[in-house]
Amino acid sequence: MSARRQLSFEDLGTPLVEATLVVVDLETTGTDPASDAITEIGAVKIRGGEVLGEFRTFVDPERPIPAYIASLTGITDASVAGAPRVATVLPMFLEFVGDAALVAHNARFDISFLSAQAARCEIGWPRPLVLDTLALARRVFRRDEVRDHKLSTLASHVGAGITPDHRALSDARATVDVLHAIIERLGPTGAATLEDLSSAHRRATPVQLRKKHLAEDVPSVPGVYRFLDAREQVLYVGTSRNLRSRVRTYFTAAETRRKVLDMLPRAESIRVIECTTPTEAAIRELRIIGSEKPPANRHGLTPQKAMWLRLGSGTEGLRAARLARAETDGSAQIGPLASRHDVEPMRGLLTDAVLGRGASFEQGAGGALPRGRPRDRIRRAMLTDPREVLDHVAGRLRAHTAAGRYEDAEKLRRLTLTFLEAARRAARLRAIAEVPLLVAARPSTDPVIGGRGWELLATRHGRFSGTALVPARADPVAVARSLAATGAGEAEHAAVMCQGYHQETEILLTWLESEGMRTVLVEGEWSQPALARFDAEHLAERFARTVPASGA
Repeated sequence: MSARRQLSFEDLGTPLVEATLVVVDLETTGTDPASDAITEIGAVKIRGGEVLGEFRTFVDPERPIPAYIASLTGITDASVAGAPRVATVLPMFLEFVGDAALVAHNARFDISFLSAQAARCEIGWPRPLVLDTLALARRVFRRDEVRDHKLSTLASHVGAGITPDHRALSDARATVDVLHAIIERLGPTGAATLEDLSSAHRRATPVQLRKKHLAEDVPSVPGVYRFLDAREQVLYVGTSRNLRSRVRTYFTAAETRRKVLDMLPRAESIRVIECTTPTEAAIRELRIIGSEKPPANRHGLTPQKAMWLRLGSGTEGLRAARLARAETDGSAQIGPLASRHDVEPMRGLLTDAVLGRGASFEQGAGGALPRGRPRDRIRRAMLTDPREVLDHVAGRLRAHTAAGRYEDAEKLRRLTLTFLEAARRAARLRAIAEVPLLVAARPSTDPVIGGRGWELLATRHGRFSGTALVPARADPVAVARSLAATGAGEAEHAAVMCQGYHQETEILLTWLESEGMRTVLVEGEWSQPALARFDAEHLAERFARTVPASGA
């Protein structure tokens, strides 16, 4: 474990000169995070007044850019042609951000888009500390000094080195200059830490000030923190790469969530579980929330209540199912589904694709299917090869767009993506659940191991079994063998399709799909069918094949 600098409580906070900040700006197709999309991300990473790096990319919004937006930003459909989709960009952006705090002008807009897109792509949103230069500027620059608090006005007022022009990186660079001017103004008022700056336009509540001593002994390591009441019942659980930094924010004005502010009066202590890696911390957090169901967490995790779409054995048709079952009898299932309301539309999509539009098999509960080839084709589309369904959808999409029925086309596209995502999740869970033991490694720059080495992860049937950090000079294979000899008890909880713990498995799968990952030890076989391309790119390819021949 690396040495930790123990701060006095009076010094509680991250000095601004040591704080890493990422100033971000987005361009989008509109103003609604629920229905509009990101077209460009620009960001500047700074520390102590020095620029550490920049991030900029166009993003394919997967929809036309409205003319007025194109006129405002200069970003057209041609600009984003060939750009990566948000599901590809977001992980790269979050890697760029790391543990830094985020800064934006009118941060509610940018952060709402980023978090909404993360949720849509099922990418964990790290809940970083956020600074809003708009809110800070309203305190620092009064109306008798500036006519308004638009970024362009402020940039001109402070003599920014670049003029905002509604392009992401330019606006982010201008925001950096505005932020530095704000910090200079607030310095004489005692805003010396990141936490001071984040709450400069607010005040901590009396309860926060009274309870802040609870954070005194929290270490600066990855792990899980638990707020406990007087009877040592868990009130709230969270995780962080830096426990001390995260926990102390609960006692500053930067914390405004109602569920937390309502919890703090009952909190009497904070207990932490130090973890080797953030992945271990995330798994432990999941397990604690699932078992303790703390009242202040947004909701208790109940993976055992997951919903699946199942094709039964024999003549049993497609229906909703609460439990995943073995598929050795010829049955099949995909999911877990985000909502039970997806079941009926998805069932219609599959039967239309294989049996024809309007086909119905209501001979039994859930809709019975005849034995033989049609049933086998539906099973194949669910498990190994979705091309028949995608070709059916591509033809309908082409007809809809040719007739100008764009709303119908978008509705069908979204339903198909829901099917693909359910099949993709099931394929990943099915494959890892069959592996008795998997030990993998990926490069690590954790300071505990001197900044360069390996992070090892062991799983058993898709359950977390162990983790370790290995310096570059040490033998990772020897550590892998040690991990393989521990955690055998996790196999006792193994279930078909990781039923009951799929959220945990999906965290592990994200790790296993990360750049530089290498398999070290494996028992059994970890593989997926070669044709099982359950992704939006596959749909786009099949749609491209429907383009009418020239001159037709």
